Parts: sequence; structure tokens; C-alpha cells
Amino acid sequence: MSRASLAACVVVAVLSRAGGAAGAQDPDAPPGANLAVVAEATASFVSGHETIAALNDGATPAHSDDKRRGAYGNWPRRGTQWVQYEWSQPISTARADVYWFDDGRGVRLPKACRLLHWDGGAFVPVPGAAGPGLARNRFNTATFPEVTTTKLRLELDGEGTFSTGILEWRVYDSGRSPNFAPTADAGADRVVVRPGRTYLDGAVKDDGKPAAALSVRWTKRSGPGAVTFADPAAAVTTAQFTDTGDYVLELAADDGELRASDTIDVRVDGPPPARPLDPVWTTAYAITSPFWRPRAKSLIVNWIPHCIRKIEDKGLREGGIENFVQAGRKLAGATDARHAGAPFANAWVYNTVESICAALMVDPQGDREIADAQAAMRATLEDWIPKLLGAQEPDGYLQTMYTISGNRRWSNKFDHEGYNAGYFMEAAMAHFLMTGGKDTRLYDAARRLADCWCANIGPAPKRAWYEGHQELEMALVGLARFVEAREGAGKGRAYAALAKFLCDSRGNGEEYDQSHLPVSRQYEAVGHAVRAVYSYAGMADVAMETGDPDYHSAVKSLWHSIVNRKYYVTGGVGSGETSEGFGKDYSLPHHAYCESCAGCGEVFFQHRMQLAYGEARYADLIEETLYNAVLGGVDLDGAHFTYTNPLDSSERRYLWHVCPCCVGNIPRTLLRLPTWMYAKGAGRLYVNLFAGSDVTLGDVAGTAVRIVQTTDYPWKGDVSIEVNPAAPARFSLMIRVPDRSVSELYASTPECGGLVSCAVNGAPVTPAIEHGYAVIAREWKTGDTVALALPMAVQRINASDRIAATAGRVALRYGALIYNIESVDQNIDSVLPPAASLSAEWNGGLLGGVMVIKGAFSDGKPMLAVPNYARLNRGGRSVVWIKDR
Repeated sequence: MSRASLAACVVVAVLSRAGGAAGAQDPDAPPGANLAVVAEATASFVSGHETIAALNDGATPAHSDDKRRGAYGNWPRRGTQWVQYEWSQPISTARADVYWFDDGRGVRLPKACRLLHWDGGAFVPVPGAAGPGLARNRFNTATFPEVTTTKLRLELDGEGTFSTGILEWRVYDSGRSPNFAPTADAGADRVVVRPGRTYLDGAVKDDGKPAAALSVRWTKRSGPGAVTFADPAAAVTTAQFTDTGDYVLELAADDGELRASDTIDVRVDGPPPARPLDPVWTTAYAITSPFWRPRAKSLIVNWIPHCIRKIEDKGLREGGIENFVQAGRKLAGATDARHAGAPFANAWVYNTVESICAALMVDPQGDREIADAQAAMRATLEDWIPKLLGAQEPDGYLQTMYTISGNRRWSNKFDHEGYNAGYFMEAAMAHFLMTGGKDTRLYDAARRLADCWCANIGPAPKRAWYEGHQELEMALVGLARFVEAREGAGKGRAYAALAKFLCDSRGNGEEYDQSHLPVSRQYEAVGHAVRAVYSYAGMADVAMETGDPDYHSAVKSLWHSIVNRKYYVTGGVGSGETSEGFGKDYSLPHHAYCESCAGCGEVFFQHRMQLAYGEARYADLIEETLYNAVLGGVDLDGAHFTYTNPLDSSERRYLWHVCPCCVGNIPRTLLRLPTWMYAKGAGRLYVNLFAGSDVTLGDVAGTAVRIVQTTDYPWKGDVSIEVNPAAPARFSLMIRVPDRSVSELYASTPECGGLVSCAVNGAPVTPAIEHGYAVIAREWKTGDTVALALPMAVQRINASDRIAATAGRVALRYGALIYNIESVDQNIDSVLPPAASLSAEWNGGLLGGVMVIKGAFSDGKPMLAVPNYARLNRGGRSVVWIKDR
């Protein structure tokens, strides 16, 4: 709000940092009850990084940058801002305390502040106010003659270009305020995996009236079994359940006169499978899919070479391969080595190395452009690998900024040491696979790097540590499995143990990096979206490695929080309302952030959930995210990419970005198709995705199996799966039966599920369906073929009424693909009537060949929708959600 709109607030005494007005009451007198905790807090503006709820949560900060309980801030706004409390009944007060938020960066102490109260018609100055002061690291007190009001406002003037913020604002009862009902917050809905427990982090607040003692109690409202609370009279406690099913738990707070309560829904699941599925590592394979082959070619021929050229540019401000050259010089004794870019500048180099390796595993099948690009990539690897290895320190440590600067290792959790290290390990494993284990240079270096971390980080006497940006946790578990598969059981155990230690070390930090609670007590997806989904994927890895039921409960709860509360219809995550992160439940604005890296991380998370629980719904979401949230990250020509993926946008993709974290993440994700397509279990081979391809999988029921898929999916529903075991083998082929309505947020009509038909070697079969998979158990011989027909239809998608942004709008789907309408084809503000007839039609001359959806708007003009992944390749504006009334 501007100064002009606060005319009633301008005529006040400005309180400077030197002190306040004279004649105020004694600040050392004992304060009354804190009335702020029962007030409604509002503000002129709240930064996406911060939360208004921090103002009156009753916390006592340790210092002015103590954000463990959150902070209110108004960055990047400047000038005058305000915060306000409102009570349901008039209160009387003569004192307030303010603890300023100052992060030493964009948010600093205000240069002045003013306290105002509502007189029934306008905000007016609190007369005779002394203070609050403007000091760091303590509560600043304001005293004044008693005022009776329903609203108090604190107006803040920023210093120059800085914004302002508050950690806690207390308002004390002067003795004549009424009793207010307590408040109760039972926490997030969650899932519990038996025999585990759930951690109940309830919160109650009260004004201390009529007596200081407040009665708190947890009870079971409903559910099929008994619930045992460790301490039902404590807001923070644990609970265990005797039976699976759906429960409702209530937290009640009673001050003797007034009562408040809140409930949470708890779903109790049985134990996870005794053994998780085994991942399929991507090795040499062929892409025959008419859909995927052009997409892969554009990455191999255009996008990855573009990334290589940028990374090899010695003048690249963001930093590239030259950082490794400079680090090598520093290790050789040079004193003039210089680092370019952010601490995480190694990341896109490693991601690009992994993308190169993935590209080299794709059979060119005689395509000269692909073969030439691959030859150039091999030369790039031979140039880069010695530079990467030359930057590794003698004990295995690898992070070019720290080597060049001499910074103390593990001294700043936001310097991405583990983030970089994890990406290097993943690139090294991809290189090992690409060379068939013949070149172990990067693999050996990754082992040395992991050993360095294991030698330094861990339980005492080692260093306690957790990463500000998660990624190492996933990589360590992946490396542990990789090492054990090649070197024997137990050889990678230390790496998996370190991953768990890094996860377990989180807590007492901030929501931004998911360190606000121990990970086993996290049930709601919060904070920076990429960090979050990387964290949850790493937690799922640890859950699989350890079988810890509390980890299983947490990852299932977090999955529920994302998919059923904070998930975009495109499979994207992260509304951007918090810093590149998750917003509140059901807050899914069309101008979403949906970072491309978050889409990649969502694929990683869903993949691990599929491995952990063997259920097709997780593979359904892998498909949804891969085809819609990730695939469109690069344009059709492979020349430009996008960092964000809003559902309503006119923004063109770009050649590069000041934070190019996505440039290598997108291709390394898209080119690992076999990993997403298949998984292996005891006597089982899972088919998760459908794409024309030729993939050989090792050790399925004791033999190698070559799987050849022939299909025009996602345009058509006919899929042929040819099974070619090296020797006859008996196992179950588990084929996903697509479900397009996994998320509770969206309902698609008409229904389009199940199988139209299924045949084995031409003979019709009706397979049993288990956890969303069609099960075909038999002895398989070379040439055995399963023919599927999957239903394909245009569907309307209606969102939950709880999502305000989608009210009066509809989205369109055809099979796996979400569709957009674009301004180059029509007026996108037109209305598509609910009864309008819709049809799918192939258009080979549009966007490289796509199935379009046709219909008519309410004005009779034609509607044309194109797949979301192909959006904005022709300019204009593109939207997912179409007006339907």
C-alpha cells in the first residue's frame, strides 16, 4: 500500500533508531498476556520467501536472522509497508514488543516505524508512544497510555533500497481485555505406515485468560482401530494405530470458558513390500518411437552441443569448464586462479557430462546427424575428463570454488558442496555404463569423492552436516547400489549410511530447505520446490534401504501433500508463491513457477516411489510429468529452453539463463527413457511406460531379456511388446494399465481407463490387475509378443472447487498429453461450452506432427488445441485452462 493511501497514518511521531518519544510508561513493568496470538495478522505485502504467520506464533527468536519459525518480510518492496493485527473484540493495551528481522542482505532494520490504532473510522497514531526501538537481536519495546481498539497497525519505513521484516510482534493485555478463545492447529493430514507412529506437532495459542493453565487433549474422532497417544495431554506427541484405514484425530484446547479444536485426516497403510524393486540402469538402447525419436534427435544434435559450446566459453559469466582448469592450476601452485559464477557452477557441467553419456547410449540407427554429433561428444569427453580429474584434491574433495578460494570446507550449507558432488557421482555412473565399464576414470574419482565425504561427515567425532540444496542423498544411495552390484554386498554400505545421516541431520532450520523439522516428521511439502522433491526422493531411497517405517510414513505423506494438494495438471510442481517453491494447499495459480528442474525432480521422486511400493499410480505420474512438465522444457528444434513452465504464458524460451541449472538436467532426464520405462522385481518385469524402443535388461529371472516395443503412443493406443529372453524363463510381465486420474485434484470425463484388449501371441487374454498392472505370468521364449490396445479419447478435466484459479475453466487431455490453446490460432478468451463436441485429429504439418483437439467456442468459431509440450513454438500466448462459462 502507498503512503498516499495511508493518509490517516502520516500524522504520527516518527520513532528513530536513537529512541522514541518522552513520557512513556515503564518498559520494565511485567507485561500482561500476549494478545497477538489470538489476533488475525495481515500486511500490505508479504514476500514469497516469508510468511505472515510468523508475526504472532509466540516464538522467541535467538537473533535477528533466526528464521527457524519463519519470518515476515516484504522483499523486494521498498519504502513504507505495514503489518496489522485485528481482534474479534476490542482489546486494551499499553505495551508492544517487536523483534526485527534483519538477514544482512535484502531485509534490514527499518529507518523508522510508527504505531497506529483503529479509532472506529480510521487508523490514527497511538498517542504518547515511546518506542519501539530499532535494535537488532532483541525485542524492542513500545509503551504508551492505554488504548482500546480492534486493530493495531505497525508502519515501517525501509532504509534506502532495503526491505523490512519482523520475526515476532507481541501486544500485551493491560488488564481490561476480554477472554478470547484459544486456537488449535492439529497440523497436516498424513499417511502412517504400520508399525510406525506419526509425530503430532500440534500448536495451541491462548491469551492466558481466565487462568494461565490451558487444557490440551488429543482424541480419536473416527477410524477402524484403536489409537494410542504417547501423551494425549500434550500438543506435541506421537500416536500409533492398531489397524489400517482412514482416521480422524482431533486436537482440542480449552481455557476453562472457551474451547477450540482442529482435526487431521490420517490414512494408515500396511507395511511396505519386504523388498523394493530394482531400478533399470540406462545402457545402450534404440529409440524407434515416431514420437520420441525426433525429440531425442533435437537434444543430441542441437541442444547438448549448444550446452557444450556455452560451457567451453572461457568468458561465460556463470562458469563452465574453465573453472576446473583454474582449480587444477591452483592445485599445481598457481596463485592467480579465478573462479567464475556461483558456488554451484559445477552442476551444469556435470549434468551436461551425464547428458552426453546418455546421448551416446542412443543407437543412431544410421542417422548421420546423430552419429556426427555423437562423435563430437566423444571428443568433448576426452577433452573434459582430464580437466575434471585435474580439479580433484588429493583426498578426493571436488568443488572448484572452494579449491580456488581456499574457503573452509563444510562451512556454509548454501554453497552447494553436496549438490555438486551428487551430480558428479551421477555423471560418473552414467559414464561407466556408457563405456560398458571399460573406462573407470570418472567412476574411480566418484568413489574417492564419496569416500572423502564419508571420512569427514557423520556421527561424532566426524562433522555434523546437512546440505542446503539436496541432491547428494539420492546420489549416495544410487552409488551404493551401483557399487554393490559390481563389487559385492557391503561395498557401498557406507555411502547409503551417509545419505541417511545427511537426512537425519535436518531439523531446527527453515522450511525453505526442508530443514524445519526432522525429515521423519515432515508431512507437508514446503519450501523451494527443487530442493523439496530432491529431498523427498532421497528420503524414499533411504526408506527403501533401511525399511524405517517413519521414513515410509513421511514420504507417503509428502507424496499425498504434493499430488492431492499442490500438483499442477501438467505434472509440474512449485507455484512460486514462496521462493521458487510450494504455496498453500490448493493454491495453484496459472502463472506458475513450475521450474524445469522441479519437473525433473518430480520424475525422480515418483520413480523411487514406484520402486518402493510397486504401484502403477506412481508410474502414471512419471508419465504425466515427463510428457508435460519436462518435455516442453526445450523447444522442438532443441535451440532454446525454459526455466519456468507456467500454465498461462507469452514468454519465449531462451538460449541460456543467468542460473542455468536446468540446461543439463532436462536432457539427462529425457534421455534416460529405459530407467523410467522398466523396473525389475523377484520374478517380475515391470513395464511402466510405452515408447517404441529396443532395450536389453539384465538378470530378469536369471537371464537377459531384450524388450522391443512397437507403438505410435502417445498418439495411438496400440502397443506391441516383444519379449526376447536369452534363454526361456518363467516370470510375470507387469504391464501398467494407465490411470489418468491419480490426483484427487482433477477429474477427467469421459472415463478412459482399463484395457480395450490384450493378447499373447495372438490369443486374447484377460489378465488379472494387481496394483494397477496387468499381470501376465508364463514361461517366456524369444519372439513372444503381447499386443495391447489402450483406450484413447479426448477428455475434459475439471479441477477441485478448492482451487480458486480454475473456477469456470476446463482443461483438455488426450491420453498422456495435456493440451493448450494458443493465441496464434484463436481468441483464447473465448468460452468452450461444456456440451461442445470435441475430436482428435492428426495434423502432420503442424509442430512436427501432432494430434490436435478440435471443437467450437460458444460464438461458433473453431477451437484448436495443441499438446502442452509443443506450446509457444510459434509465439503468442498459450494457456492450459480454458473458459467454459
